[in-house]
Amino acid sequence: MRLFSYKGRPFHLGPYPHERLARQTSLPDLAAMPPMQRLSFDDPDPESLSHAMARFIGMFDVVRDGQVNPVAGEIPNDLVARSQHLKSAAYYFDATAAGVCRVPAQARLAEPIRNPMVAALAAELESGQVKTFAAGMDMIYADVLDSARKVHGPIDSHDHALVFAVEYWRDPGENEAGCDWIRGTQAQRAAMLAAQTAVLLSSYLRMLGFESRAHSATCADVDLGRLAVASGLGQWQSGPGADGGALVNPYMGSRFGLAAVTTNLTMAPDQPLADAGLADRIRSHGPRWWLGV
Repeated sequence: MRLFSYKGRPFHLGPYPHERLARQTSLPDLAAMPPMQRLSFDDPDPESLSHAMARFIGMFDVVRDGQVNPVAGEIPNDLVARSQHLKSAAYYFDATAAGVCRVPAQARLAEPIRNPMVAALAAELESGQVKTFAAGMDMIYADVLDSARKVHGPIDSHDHALVFAVEYWRDPGENEAGCDWIRGTQAQRAAMLAAQTAVLLSSYLRMLGFESRAHSATCADVDLGRLAVASGLGQWQSGPGADGGALVNPYMGSRFGLAAVTTNLTMAPDQPLADAGLADRIRSHGPRWWLGV
């Protein structure tokens, strides 16, 4: 039950009170995290939703970069205002959490991750044609083709990143009717929705005259997990087993997917999360959290 109104809550803060979490000025050791692996959308069940989502995220990967507007837009000089504006946009597009960081050297992938579907989807776009009289569709299609033809070189000039997390919905019950086709697709669903936000905002930044590229769980030049730590969206918790630990958010646990936008637009970064003491836990997860204040 919602006991308190959030109409006065600044929109850029998002649905979870991440502003109450303990922070640190130094960057944690990102080398302790295992390198990012491409998320698979393969599923032995031919009726799984995962197969359809693979095509959707593949299209996002096709248009993740594009032409930059040669005329720069007018934007605030205030770096904090820039970060708040872009995080607000991410929440408007249904991201669960958003953060900003400078791109650490340890987050740049020596070998970029590529979606094997991209080439086929790009060729399909080249051979297609607009089949609607809807106003402006020919222009939109031309923009999509420009993005599909973009050669994705290094992003050495991208020194800042916007990072997005999308929380998993509840898991379907073991015998819940009508859920067979979505069972076991939480990671894929969250990755696809996060990629959508990344593609939209990377396109927006290019319209403003800044270089930008979206990075998803299936196609990336940067390690999304390490960017999440650098931007204060998560902490790496070491543990036993083959995985060696997990990336954890204090409010979502490990149940979320990630995407990011790297850009040469300078913004105010968020600080990484710090280990929480008792007073920190009371502030972030105490009575105010229990009551929804």
